[in-house]
Amino acid sequence: MSENEQTTLKNKLDSIQQKARERTVKTQNVEYDLETLIKRIDLKTLKLDPEYQRRHRWSPETSSRLIESLILNIPIPVIFISQDIDVDDEAEISTSRYTVIDGQQRLTAMYGFLKGEYSLVGLQTLAELNGSFYKDLPPFLIRRLEERTIKCLRIDSTVDAQVKFDIFERLNTGSVKLEAQELRNATARGPFNELIKVLAEFPAFRALIQIKGSNPEDNPKVQKMEDAELVLRFFALKEGKFRQLKKGFKDFLTDALVELNKLDDATRNGLAEEFKIYINFLLNFAGNTAFAKLRYETGGVKQMSSFNASVYDAVLVGLSESYTASDLQINSEAIAAKLSGYQTLFNNIDFFNSVSGSVNDAAKVATRIEAMMAYLKR
Repeated sequence: MSENEQTTLKNKLDSIQQKARERTVKTQNVEYDLETLIKRIDLKTLKLDPEYQRRHRWSPETSSRLIESLILNIPIPVIFISQDIDVDDEAEISTSRYTVIDGQQRLTAMYGFLKGEYSLVGLQTLAELNGSFYKDLPPFLIRRLEERTIKCLRIDSTVDAQVKFDIFERLNTGSVKLEAQELRNATARGPFNELIKVLAEFPAFRALIQIKGSNPEDNPKVQKMEDAELVLRFFALKEGKFRQLKKGFKDFLTDALVELNKLDDATRNGLAEEFKIYINFLLNFAGNTAFAKLRYETGGVKQMSSFNASVYDAVLVGLSESYTASDLQINSEAIAAKLSGYQTLFNNIDFFNSVSGSVNDAAKVATRIEAMMAYLKR
């Protein structure tokens, strides 16, 4: 370090010391037996799914291996929990006293098995237990599971909420990679972030993005929050904002969500209703493969996929750029006639290229949306 750099560092010493005091995290090592943890989750004194957590993504095989490790007394990683209410404070019995910061997937797997939600599969060491639900285990294994202690690191109740989110992000760096929307869910919290998660469950929307009504939680789009990201894509690109895409698409969506979180309740609710109108219109007049990707070949047209995110951009955003939600309600038949046959756009090489390859390139995003707009205004 040069002399000038050393001088600069000394001048910043007060600031460094202040930050170190403010950001130092007080922790305490605690252990709970599994039966106690399950009871805390049932009583809601331990919050398993805070807003910044990812959705449960473990497969039955992964969950089963964790249960096998518990039975065999194999050590598992420490679970991080935050103390939200001081242990001496009075609170309603159902008030969350602790929140899981890291370990949600493990706790969900444990809770699900002890509640009989799945049977063990894919075990090798204890292969005899494959197909067994919790209730099917011999009594000595049930006791062993219930009495198995789980190591937790409890973070002090005085720690600022933002610091807890920072801890969550740091703990997840280098582990199972967070998808882009999962990370936004942690770092761009707010009312619009909550809204897009609600809109992602809209039945007509799920039909269009090929999420079946039965067991949607098993669909990878739901597990990785890709459904919520698709909702965000629409709001981020509409009203000509797709032409403002300059930097990376991930950052563009994150910046958009930060701004959308600032909207007032009335505006936010209005946008939600508009979204539903566009979605219902497309499902009614274009069917549940409205966002399919096609290829024109000698002798006919081939469907390459039943859903494609870049086609989604073109069709949904292109429609919203051409007609208001009120237009769709007043002149639905006439606009449906305009929409009819838009699949012929795939016969245009520029359009096809815009939904292929590096589809989030700014030029490609603009090309496909403007092509749809031109088709609708022909």
